[in-house]
Amino acid sequence: MRSSLRTWLRGGPLVGGLVTLLLLSLPSPYLSAQDRGAIPDSSALLEEAREVQGHFEGFRQSRIPPRTRQSAPRCDERIGRICHWFGGADEADFPPEPPETAMARRELLRTLFGAWEQVTDPWVLGQLVRYLVEDERFAEARGVARECGLPDAWWCDALDGYVLHVEGDFLAAEEAFRRALAALPESEHERWRTPRFLLSRGGEAHFRGAGAQERVELWERLWRFSNPLFLVEGNDRLTDHYARLVVARMHEGAENAYQFAWGEDLEEALIRYGRTIGWSRTQSAPAGAFDLGDTRSTVGHHHPGSRGYLFPEEFLESPADIPPEAWITAPREARTWYAAPYAPDFRGLETQVARFRRGDSLLVVGAFRPDPGSLVAGAPERIPEGDHPLAGRSDPFRRDDPFAGGAMDDLPPDEPALETGFFLLAEGGGEPFVARDAVEEGVLTLSAPTGQYVSSLEVLDREGGAAWRARQGVSQGDLPRGLVDVSDILLLREGTALPENLEEAIPLARPGIRIRPDEQFAVVWEVYGLDVEETARITLGFTRGRPGFLQRVGQFLGILEPDAPLEVQFDETTPDDVQIVFRAIYLELPQMEPGQYTLHLRLELPGREPSTVDRPIVLEP
Repeated sequence: MRSSLRTWLRGGPLVGGLVTLLLLSLPSPYLSAQDRGAIPDSSALLEEAREVQGHFEGFRQSRIPPRTRQSAPRCDERIGRICHWFGGADEADFPPEPPETAMARRELLRTLFGAWEQVTDPWVLGQLVRYLVEDERFAEARGVARECGLPDAWWCDALDGYVLHVEGDFLAAEEAFRRALAALPESEHERWRTPRFLLSRGGEAHFRGAGAQERVELWERLWRFSNPLFLVEGNDRLTDHYARLVVARMHEGAENAYQFAWGEDLEEALIRYGRTIGWSRTQSAPAGAFDLGDTRSTVGHHHPGSRGYLFPEEFLESPADIPPEAWITAPREARTWYAAPYAPDFRGLETQVARFRRGDSLLVVGAFRPDPGSLVAGAPERIPEGDHPLAGRSDPFRRDDPFAGGAMDDLPPDEPALETGFFLLAEGGGEPFVARDAVEEGVLTLSAPTGQYVSSLEVLDREGGAAWRARQGVSQGDLPRGLVDVSDILLLREGTALPENLEEAIPLARPGIRIRPDEQFAVVWEVYGLDVEETARITLGFTRGRPGFLQRVGQFLGILEPDAPLEVQFDETTPDDVQIVFRAIYLELPQMEPGQYTLHLRLELPGREPSTVDRPIVLEP
């Protein structure tokens, strides 16, 4: 079930007819100076533009059809004056913009163009771009931003980046925002170069307490791993953050659809939850709201596909320690939201990732398939039928979105409908290691130098607007001479014969960790660092549940059937000083209740520290 957010603010009384007359009787900016009389000075032009902009937002609100709400919503979160609650799929259930609002916006744009022709002002430029984008006149918005002529050119580049992001050109948007950041005035550094509102108080305090270079590294790391899909060019979560900052600056000194003075609470809500995609009005106020004598409320709707993509702040110091499934979080658990325009339906990917040593390199195996409930696997209808709020909308996430562009609507002829990628990104940055395919289920491998990484397995169905992703930390340190190590455990598909080596085992890797209670399944691993004729004891056992969130990998909490653990003992004799020993065995689970378990493997050698790894598994009903 999708969750989303609504923003409630009290709306004041409006007189729709009066506002309409005010808007439609303003002089056209394209009339000659003789027809309009004497050209007013710059302050008068700015005052007129601000007045018309305020009238438009009041008119916009007055034209939203009111609805009677039977029960007051519960505030899932309060930010200052604003009540937020999670609306789920109902988030798309807002009335379309009436034609008269679109006509009034175009009249406002005529006034803003007229003011801009005579006054070079950042506020007017921002409003021009703001309303041109709302009107889906993207080429004009880009032209205005690029030919702005302001002394502070950073604002021109920021506006350009905003338009490019909304259009879906994330690479070009990144470049435009980089130009803006390079020329950023000192007064804007706090807003653009710090995680204001994004992190918890503790996380933000840690960021501010770090040294200058460490802050740069933390900032880059936060956004590198917050990128929703590495399959898509550009970091759209980063450019969306900058786009939100642009919108926040546009709203300063301007009116909005809530008819409420812009303040820090509105800015925080925008930075954390993103731009609204539409508005509705209700006749009853939420419980606990301010009683100002007006029972109407304006509701701002956010994208129903919003999720928490931001990298968890507790792992910013050591991303390679992050366990599987630690982020993409549901809206109720996420501090900040984003909806990927190329994949409104974004889900987890069932995977199994295992690491193996190859000299001083790291071999990572990634087996994957969409979750059984995913759209690629089940392919249900994407637009609901019947009385569902989304029924009858040809595309509720884009074409009815007043801020959405059309860059993703039509795929190029040579663009594959389904894309798969396996990525390995170093903690410290640099180009990722990449393996690509075009299948929804399979096995991919990557080789990289020994080090600390975050892996990402991804599937993107561009035509269907769906994506699947699974990420986790992957690390491997050097193995000094005299020490022993063990690889990860790799589960194989049901019914496979025991392979002779890892090369045979890799294509047989099970895409996921689900096991049936009556299933006999094969597991494989490798041991490294054995001396000639050295005896190693392998102990395999199960514990209920998954390893603790911050528990060290492989720590035994207690083995099922402790009086008779599964033990495998073997002697190896090889001519080399340092060995790679491959092992494959069948396992069959004892009578256990369905649920989550952990398979542990412990390697013990006389006189050495034991090595332990584990593999979470799910025992299906």
